[in-house]
Amino acid sequence: MNMEYVKFGDGPRNMVILPGISLRPVTGSPQAIIQAYEVFSKDFTVYLFDYPESPKEDLRIDDLAEDIANGLKELELSEIYLYGVSMGGMVAQKLCILHPEMVKKMVLTSTVCKVEDHQKMDVWYDLAKDRDIMGLVSTFMKDVYSKEIYDQMINVTFSMFKDLSSEELRDFMIRLQAAKGFDTSEELYKVKVPVLVLGSLKDRIFSFEEMNRIVEILHCDSYFYEGYSHAVYDEAQDIKDRILEFFMR
Repeated sequence: MNMEYVKFGDGPRNMVILPGISLRPVTGSPQAIIQAYEVFSKDFTVYLFDYPESPKEDLRIDDLAEDIANGLKELELSEIYLYGVSMGGMVAQKLCILHPEMVKKMVLTSTVCKVEDHQKMDVWYDLAKDRDIMGLVSTFMKDVYSKEIYDQMINVTFSMFKDLSSEELRDFMIRLQAAKGFDTSEELYKVKVPVLVLGSLKDRIFSFEEMNRIVEILHCDSYFYEGYSHAVYDEAQDIKDRILEFFMR
């Protein structure tokens, strides 16, 4: 398998988490992951997959979905409870479309079926291209998190990412390009499993109309928070309980 993953929990069901785009591999902090998703560890065996390092220049979301599918086959996982966040939600959609036999239920948070406005991503791309690490970190955090969380985390985040390498910036830029070209709006009808869509009405990256398009196509369950921002998946204290209730329903 050419990708890293964190495994925890000892429940009888298999849950797979696909995270959003990040400046550095998220599996580098396994204890933080386990703590963040501890609520699932009793009922599920949880696998959080990271994205392969050194992706090809013409990477597509389809490629990432196939990478995940190959990883699931290698681990002999099926009937998974799939949770995709932001770009991970895009990968989750493609995985469910291309390999419907693998998925039992799916939750999509802060994501869309078609990226129509990628202005924020263009700014991140240009900052990464210019190697303006402090500018990139600050802008990325402001776009993703609410002001309260940004103010709390920015100094720690600066110290975490001040040494971003050229390779890490390159990988980030390639994944951004893949996300900017994403569109499942004409094939999302192929998704036949139960789906829950979650998001924030104050998301600064995707509009409510963009996120709700998934709901309109699938006629699925949804809940949009009044507050928070794009990272509602980290900020809303009850969001994981909502996901657990949906999966266990």
